[in-house]
Amino acid sequence: MIYIIPTDTCFWIACALDDTKSYHKIYKIKNRELNKPLAIMVEDFDWLLENTTLNLEQVVFLKNYKKPFTILTNCPRIEMILNLEQEDFNYENKKFYKKIAFRVANNEIEKNLINEVWPIFLTSANFSWEKEIYDIYEAKKQFLKYTKDIKFLWENYKLDEKIKPSDIFEFDWENLEIKYLRKN
Repeated sequence: MIYIIPTDTCFWIACALDDTKSYHKIYKIKNRELNKPLAIMVEDFDWLLENTTLNLEQVVFLKNYKKPFTILTNCPRIEMILNLEQEDFNYENKKFYKKIAFRVANNEIEKNLINEVWPIFLTSANFSWEKEIYDIYEAKKQFLKYTKDIKFLWENYKLDEKIKPSDIFEFDWENLEIKYLRKN
């Protein structure tokens, strides 16, 4: 199942971490290059502390970060899942996940979905190289023509278009020195 969800920035398209069929469908629908990995949304900061190579000081920094963010880090648990190879479970672009991009759920819709299907893969709900979508009707118009396997988890009309995309960064080793890949 593919989901369209509101986030702290724009609408995002998502699927369960173990749903490789929907994972590949997201790439196809968006016309996304396979060398661009999807982010993973987790329920909370405790998950990051317990499952990634981030230390307590870094996680506390993230909790207090004032803008939407995506953090790149290593995660042996997710890396192990990506490297599983079974008949119906294959991430053909796994070699591009050098570090995993994480977002932390910030609303009940995201948290409920994660509790239902475990961490989720996600990316902005727009076609590659096009503007982000802030209007649920626009998201429905664009994505329903590609698949009927989409569940829209928010029926309100619009999100705030003034909110910029998330900052994307990683920490330099174990300190708080940041290396930005995108800063808004």
